[in-house]
Amino acid sequence: MLRTLIIGIIVGIMTLPVFARVIEVEGSARIVGGDTQAARDQAIENALQQALMMTGSTIRSNQLVVNGVIQNQETELAASGELERVEVLREETRDGRVFVLVQTEIWSNQDSCAGQRYKAGVTIAPFEFSNREHAAYGQVWDLGEVAAQHLARDIARQSEQLFVTHTLKRHAGLQAALDGLNLNEVGRIGRQIGYANDSQFVILGIFDDLSVTENNAFLGVFDQQPTRHFSLTLYLLDAMSGELITRARVEDAEPWTFSRNAQVDVATNTFWNAPFGVSLASSLEELATGIQMQVQCKPTRGRVVWHDRQKIQVNLGSSHGVKVGDTLKVVHPSNYVDAQGHFRQRWQVSRFTVTVEQVQPDSAVASLDNTDVLTNVQINDWVIPAVSKNTSSR
Repeated sequence: MLRTLIIGIIVGIMTLPVFARVIEVEGSARIVGGDTQAARDQAIENALQQALMMTGSTIRSNQLVVNGVIQNQETELAASGELERVEVLREETRDGRVFVLVQTEIWSNQDSCAGQRYKAGVTIAPFEFSNREHAAYGQVWDLGEVAAQHLARDIARQSEQLFVTHTLKRHAGLQAALDGLNLNEVGRIGRQIGYANDSQFVILGIFDDLSVTENNAFLGVFDQQPTRHFSLTLYLLDAMSGELITRARVEDAEPWTFSRNAQVDVATNTFWNAPFGVSLASSLEELATGIQMQVQCKPTRGRVVWHDRQKIQVNLGSSHGVKVGDTLKVVHPSNYVDAQGHFRQRWQVSRFTVTVEQVQPDSAVASLDNTDVLTNVQINDWVIPAVSKNTSSR
């Protein structure tokens, strides 16, 4: 049979909102030879580098901004990210440096992306059934959970960007949300699962079809094996915002080689080596590849789980690629509703850079390198890899 794979941004009635990214970040630069204006330009560029880092991008240019407005139309982005606007909210000169607070709005462009330093965590929920009666044929009630586990193994084997933190044992409620056309509920489910399992992404899935077609019979006797169809749709969600990143669907029909009254154990090699199981396994591998393509431009973000005056603990560890000596920036997320009633994401990159000093598989402790104090840092603030010291000290 011809297997079909469809991967793309969901459209029409199933579309979730596209969020604008409004970021506030402080940049600084040393004043050299008394040239305050050059230091100001470099400080603004440093701030924009950190802002673009939130979308997996960097910026390459000089003389980017005049009076807080982009003037250079030849600004180069090393990867995804378009600067919609730039505004200098505050600037000051102290201790031989210029400090600026910049606000910018960034829209993503996924045509290309910068390399990722860390793996991002993903949680996969058991796949649900659009029609549970379909699962009664062959008693394949566990297929949703077992297929999700297969997808987790495929992702772990293929992906350089994802780290599977958990495969859940119970349904997430996707079918109920879809039945009610409640797309906000789908986002809420993603955020809840991501928070509970320290994951940046969540994968939900549903078997839209598992029906069986009996072939022609003569005098009540079937002369051929029945054909079983499958259609599986996956939803990849950003667990921090609840945003739907993409929807993907695979479908096929293969001979059902088990006896009509058999209770099929879908966890055995017998099932996965049969024509239906082989096709489903191949489809899951294709889905894993497609998911990897969708997240390769998404920057990894961690979450602050503990802090004191000079140290923080984050939910990224050696399993994600974090090493002692890595530097991280703290980010304050603060969402809001604009004057038109649209939900917006607003990020503020703090002035604090911390250095990792202890690493566990799923967490790390980082501290300030100086006698400063981590003011305004809160539990559930984000952390991202910091701009290199060579860039930020210009």
